[in-house]
Amino acid sequence: MKVRWTILLLALFAAGVYLFQGIPAQASDGDFEFRGAIQTLPNTTGFIGDWTVGGRTVHVRASTKLKQSDGPIAVGATVKVEGLLLNDGSVNAEEIEVKSGSGSGGANIKFYGNIEELPNTANRVGDWKVAGRIVHVTATTYLKQEDGPVAVGARVEVEGNQRNDGSVDAYKISTEDESGSSGSFEFYGTIESLPSTAGRIGEWSVSGRKVIVSAATRIKQEKGLVAVGVVIEVKGTMIAGGSVNALEIETKSGTGSNTGGSFSEFYGKIETLPGTAGQIGAWTVSGRKVNVTASTVIEHPERGVTVGASVEVKGAVQADGSINATKIEIKSGQGSPSSGTLYGKIEVLPAAANLIGDWKVAGKTIHVTAATIIERKYGTVAVGAFVEVYGATQTDGSINATKIEVKQGPGNGAFMSFNPVSTVSAASYREDNSSESIVSAFGSNMAASTQIASTQPLPLNLADVTVMVDDKQARLFFVSPNQINYQIPANTPSGVASVTVTRGDQVVSQGTILVSNVAFSLFTADASGQGAPAGLLLRVKANGEQVYESLVRFDSSQNRLVPAPIVRRAGEQLYLILYGSGLRYAPNTDGNAANGVAENVEVTIGGIAAEVIYAGAAPGYVGLEQINLRIPDNALANPNTPVAVKARDVLNNLKQANPVTISLQ
Repeated sequence: MKVRWTILLLALFAAGVYLFQGIPAQASDGDFEFRGAIQTLPNTTGFIGDWTVGGRTVHVRASTKLKQSDGPIAVGATVKVEGLLLNDGSVNAEEIEVKSGSGSGGANIKFYGNIEELPNTANRVGDWKVAGRIVHVTATTYLKQEDGPVAVGARVEVEGNQRNDGSVDAYKISTEDESGSSGSFEFYGTIESLPSTAGRIGEWSVSGRKVIVSAATRIKQEKGLVAVGVVIEVKGTMIAGGSVNALEIETKSGTGSNTGGSFSEFYGKIETLPGTAGQIGAWTVSGRKVNVTASTVIEHPERGVTVGASVEVKGAVQADGSINATKIEIKSGQGSPSSGTLYGKIEVLPAAANLIGDWKVAGKTIHVTAATIIERKYGTVAVGAFVEVYGATQTDGSINATKIEVKQGPGNGAFMSFNPVSTVSAASYREDNSSESIVSAFGSNMAASTQIASTQPLPLNLADVTVMVDDKQARLFFVSPNQINYQIPANTPSGVASVTVTRGDQVVSQGTILVSNVAFSLFTADASGQGAPAGLLLRVKANGEQVYESLVRFDSSQNRLVPAPIVRRAGEQLYLILYGSGLRYAPNTDGNAANGVAENVEVTIGGIAAEVIYAGAAPGYVGLEQINLRIPDNALANPNTPVAVKARDVLNNLKQANPVTISLQ
């Protein structure tokens, strides 16, 4: 059964709701909070002085707390600023927290394309243009030129962090052989709107991104027909503004999942191949049948799709135990290092309990220090286990390891299978959610006990359980064997993200979650996602007195919560305060931080437009947002008055939240 978020909201109300004065609700100490990218920094010790963040001046003093656990302070890093908002729009900062650095976090992205423009600078530091997209290159960007020199026209793979304007802060750029990956950009997403034209030619909206479909676009519908709500894979070229000219669109699912059943990810060796064109058919990998179709992505085929090659397989487990492969990555033919990375079996381990010292993997010496990251989510560190080693190759052939990831435990035929986990909105149970929203994950045997978080910031580990969303750790509200409530990590890009639940050092569940720019859901009093909202009525009397009233009452005859009557009296003004999640990244187009994103929220009460005074974060509460609005005087009396809330995303699409009901008298 779903944990009732109403409990959280009732605690919020009991602590004292923010006074409603036609300005954004703020904490009692007058704090203001916003996010943005650092544009300028003072050249002073401790960065004391005036910063520019997201176009706003931020005053930093010696007393300002700077939190850099998610990355260093640098121009281009995304930060959360908390402090006092001044009359001129600037902020006296009390705390600044790095949410994504310029090269190690944030909205991670990888894409292919041809270099169109290069700066005429030493080491090519400056702004590049790749496949129509601006790529910011710094002195710390790693340029890998093994497949050719950097030059206009060269094909490259760009890895980095996407900014809000669609440009990318690159931390690695690799020149690519033209026979490598096809298509300059690809992503998964959910269709949000379609043109009503023959062949669906025109502009589509896919998880908040504009996709341009032409007569030349190949649309593959073997797994379902194109329709709003269907998950698709888009391949094409990125153009200005972050839109995509689609070369190919393939339907993946009509239900928001492209895997189905339990998910399997394992490392092994190819034992048999079908010998068909494209090797489509049944493979045997470390004793397991792997079904390969035309839609299976084969990464790095240039390394050799041959018997004996080491591969990593990802896909859905079928009833007969075989795997329908969604992706197969060719690791290497002999376990030899490639570009400073090694894949192979552990042969020797040091005696030190912390594993610091020299390892031997596939005949190579691996130097492991206290700074080396060791990931055990797919198995334990032991002689015979397969590992992936990242690091710098030394002149003697050894590797200084920066990270070692266990791909499979000892035993060449072993594989990892995980129970499925389904993640939905904690407010409405809808599958579509947005970055930083509150969600609930449902599965089985995910935790050994039940535990509720009692501190802020929320913990990353609760009852020995962690949740990863696209390789970022999520903050946890609550864990139990069959349900986990967590917050989607900040800057999770739109599309289909992977969700991995780990207990101790072992993965126990995997699944996916749909992420969009805006996906607002309202909390309700009975935690069903419908009926009376979890919120308050504010009554402003003729003499100016403000009185808060409940929007819900318990009906003993029906044995359930129902909307409480809202009695209207002459000379009084009535306001609704509603709570939800998924509005955090709606655009602020009027430049007025005081009303949040109210200009991009539309509400009707009984079909009559209502004035939205504030829409944005509820200060002091993780992932929670509130909407303050006035009940129209001309709304008709109705014990089941519908309240419809719509929020506009970055593509100007209006997306409706789950409907709620009030009782107007």
